Amino acid sequence: MKMKKKLASVLTVIMLACSLPWQAQAAAPIVSNKPHKAPVATPPAVSEAQPVRAVPEPAAVKADTAIKPAAEVKAPKQAKPEKKAKKTAKKKSKKTKEKQSKVQVQQSNWRLKVAQQKLQVLGFSDERPSGRMTEATSTALKSFQKQHKLKADGELNDATYHKLTWEAFAKEGIPKVKGKEIVSRAAKYKGVPYVFGGTTTKGFDCSGYVQYVFKDCKAKLPRLADEQALQGIFVTQKQLRPGDLVFFTTYAAGASHVGIYAGDGQFWSASSSKGVMLSSLKDDYWKQRYYGARRVLITNGEVYK
Repeated sequence: MKMKKKLASVLTVIMLACSLPWQAQAAAPIVSNKPHKAPVATPPAVSEAQPVRAVPEPAAVKADTAIKPAAEVKAPKQAKPEKKAKKTAKKKSKKTKEKQSKVQVQQSNWRLKVAQQKLQVLGFSDERPSGRMTEATSTALKSFQKQHKLKADGELNDATYHKLTWEAFAKEGIPKVKGKEIVSRAAKYKGVPYVFGGTTTKGFDCSGYVQYVFKDCKAKLPRLADEQALQGIFVTQKQLRPGDLVFFTTYAAGASHVGIYAGDGQFWSASSSKGVMLSSLKDDYWKQRYYGARRVLITNGEVYK
């Protein structure tokens, strides 16, 4: 019995030893000469922090609102600062030129209207002044130019305009009275007090004084300063002669004070502070308020030659 048990245990050991190689062979991977395919990587799970956005189906996307890929979207072109500045400058210059052209047209129309008035005064035209160049105006200008030995082209150039204004003034202005006579009579009333609205030797205001002096010399002038400023023809300070009228802007806009030029940069006027007195055009007060000057005496001569 003991021998049988020993033999049985020996056989069991032998059988176990023989079965181990077969188990190792079954567990080992099968090796082949053929290349293996790379294992497919499983995409990682989407994080909850970055949820997947639903993509609309093609049918739901309108053709005019479809979003292009980032590579195809072109950024809008931005104008360079220099180009913008140039465009702005061109626009401004264009507007300035338009304004200047409008002003020139207005000035030329006003000047032409004045010329048409002078042509009437001189008997070259009976056309109503309109400020527009017409065939009748051009014909009248040619006739005037021929008579005064100017270029007879029918155009209103500077020489024609200046000659027109002078010839009309020579017909309408104050004749025979000389500037020295006016200045001498103006000095006679030195010290007469200032009275607003005054027109007598008891008291003058500025325009009342000038009107009185000219009337004393048998010459007529309107009553107010702004009316007197429309008489005669314009002269510059360099062209001033004794007897010309000088105007200033004082208590009101425009010509609100008037005096009689005496020569050497001085003038007579009725001042509100000291009455009738001799003042200088160079004084700071008058220099800052100087408005202009007019020639009303024909004897003082032609301004433009």
